[in-house]
Amino acid sequence: MLWQTLRRMIPLLLMLVVIGAVTMGAQAQDNGDRRLSANQPVTSSLDAENFAETYVFEASAGNTITLTATTGTPELSLALMLTGPNGAIIARDGDLATPQAATLSNIALPQDGTYTVAIMRGTGADGDASGDYTLILAGQITAPSGEEVTAPVSPTIREGDNIYVILPDGGVDIGLTWSSAVDLNLEVRDPVGGTLFFDSLTTNSGGTHSGNANGVCSDATAEQPTESAVWTNDGYIPTGSYEIIIYYEQQCNVGGPQAFTLTSDVNGEDAQSITGVVNPGQNYLARLTLDVDQNWRLFNGGVNANLDLAPVTPQETNPGQTIFGTITNDKPKDAYTFTAATGQVITADMQATSGSLDTLMILLGPDGRLVADNDDRPDGGTTDSYIQITATSTGTYTLISSRYAQVIGGTEGRYTLFVDVSTPVADAGDTTDTTTPEPSSTAVLPNGSIEVTLQWFTGADLQLQVRDPNGATVFDDVPTIGSGGILDQNFVGNRGCVTSTLESPTYYIYWPTNRVAPTGTYEVEVWFQNDCGDTSPVNFGLSVVVNDQLLTTGSNTTTATATATAIGNRYMTTFTLDNNGTVTLGEGGFFDMNSVATGLDYQAALPTAQRIEFDSIVDGQITLDQKFVVYQFDGLAGQRIGVELSRIGTGSLDTAVYVLDPTGVQAVGNDDIIPGENTNSRIQEYQLAFDGTYYIVATHYGLRYGATQGNFRLQLSLFP
Repeated sequence: MLWQTLRRMIPLLLMLVVIGAVTMGAQAQDNGDRRLSANQPVTSSLDAENFAETYVFEASAGNTITLTATTGTPELSLALMLTGPNGAIIARDGDLATPQAATLSNIALPQDGTYTVAIMRGTGADGDASGDYTLILAGQITAPSGEEVTAPVSPTIREGDNIYVILPDGGVDIGLTWSSAVDLNLEVRDPVGGTLFFDSLTTNSGGTHSGNANGVCSDATAEQPTESAVWTNDGYIPTGSYEIIIYYEQQCNVGGPQAFTLTSDVNGEDAQSITGVVNPGQNYLARLTLDVDQNWRLFNGGVNANLDLAPVTPQETNPGQTIFGTITNDKPKDAYTFTAATGQVITADMQATSGSLDTLMILLGPDGRLVADNDDRPDGGTTDSYIQITATSTGTYTLISSRYAQVIGGTEGRYTLFVDVSTPVADAGDTTDTTTPEPSSTAVLPNGSIEVTLQWFTGADLQLQVRDPNGATVFDDVPTIGSGGILDQNFVGNRGCVTSTLESPTYYIYWPTNRVAPTGTYEVEVWFQNDCGDTSPVNFGLSVVVNDQLLTTGSNTTTATATATAIGNRYMTTFTLDNNGTVTLGEGGFFDMNSVATGLDYQAALPTAQRIEFDSIVDGQITLDQKFVVYQFDGLAGQRIGVELSRIGTGSLDTAVYVLDPTGVQAVGNDDIIPGENTNSRIQEYQLAFDGTYYIVATHYGLRYGATQGNFRLQLSLFP
């Protein structure tokens, strides 16, 4: 036990030696602009060359301060140390278990003078992690002369691309009212990707929704029905563009056009409002913008009707490349041109990578007419966009990348766009011009830097899917993704119980050799979807080849066969590709998301589980080395509880949550709030059966075999 404790302390001790050296050097020089002011965040960056930085501030004995450093880059593993005027260490935080934050809370300062703050990477000079951080000094601080150090009027804080502001005189309040017993719905999408509406009453940014007025037609009222979305001023509020959507959801035996008033109030200033009319089934758009100087404005959009087919000045692009762009209120669309011939397959995949962006794509043919458009992916999994069609004429095509509601919309953010033009592979001797090529016994597997192959020998319908380190998945309904992954349409097994023409049913997913596959950990999953009348056990072979290397480690090899005995069985393995090109195969096996006990060995963690109280929120992290976190709470028989587990920040985390009864047996669990649409997890109004200590297991899809990772937020609620 002593040796284990020393092993944990060694990285911290090395870190403190390095910080101490940096701090003493900083005290001997003029820090210039590296001075901290109360409640005024500063931002900077750390890397292999600049792995530590120092700041100073003046304070008096008895002042109480809090220092908080945050980063969007987990690899930085931030550490903090506070040194007094005499060079003595007062406080330090080198806990690498919370790599994206370091905090020194409620520190009482012992004397007057200049204090030094050192911030550094937890790995010190080792490693190549780099990224931005934000440091903020909070507290009521007085200079040694006795004069109070005042805070700026509007402190801001940055988290990645997002900037948050304090509004001292009021928050953000958006309200919708109308005057008939019909069902209108208010939805507001905040600048950092959160959404408020009747079925999503809170966001991670602090927003709350009032609930669904007139949602039940039998109880609908014409006496000023109202819905609201509010961000109170008791914390930081995201700046940027808030998209507002008004839905005419139900006519409730009243029907007809409905006039409404939309009112906004920000920071306690004079309200701004717009009025409009919406017909049954229509959506009406507006937006509110807020900047870091507290300036705000309500913009009137209108009914989301026809597509705007007029492109901006297009950019010529070559198929097979990934394009990076940004959509804003000032630039709501981009356009790209490329050539394609009759019979070729055009594939376009647009994915949002920051902000609130809800993508939209429009494809125009050589004659300028609409060929195809897509708002949300056909599989319903995300609000990203995907188009795949066969060209019916030869010439120059134009792809417009935009956002929901285009000019009158309000979502903003960066995106990646992958456009590909390919020629279908046909049977030898087949002269038919097909728009959807059929699997062929003469088809050849194309070469790839990553090649995943699934084969079996029965009439069953299996599905192969591969999730990349960014969280995007290649499978039947999404045959290409932005990082380059492709499901070859000539190798789709017995999809839909249509017997394959190959000697054995085969699935093949690959990353072409001309695309650089992202580094990180990939999930490979096999799903037994349908026996198609063939009830024999399915022996399948799964192979993973990366950079011409067949993966194997110990007794676990992807060339070994496994057996799926029943419909619904799922098998998963992983492999990790690092920056040096080294590839490692992970553990593999079957799992069942309906039973946490079949996939996780959590029993030993129950006695030391972290406590969580009702109506509280805790943050945590799932990594490859920490695939679950356990919490405990005390409950009484008959109490109705709710548990919500959501991914926060960047990362690929696909959450799952389970509640265990006082005996440690699973009582209830949830993988996706809305399968195929929302991969966060929610347990709603579950009634406890016993008095005692209950447990919550926060984990990810795939349980012990899963690879998605990132930060999460867990909320435990008690219903009246």
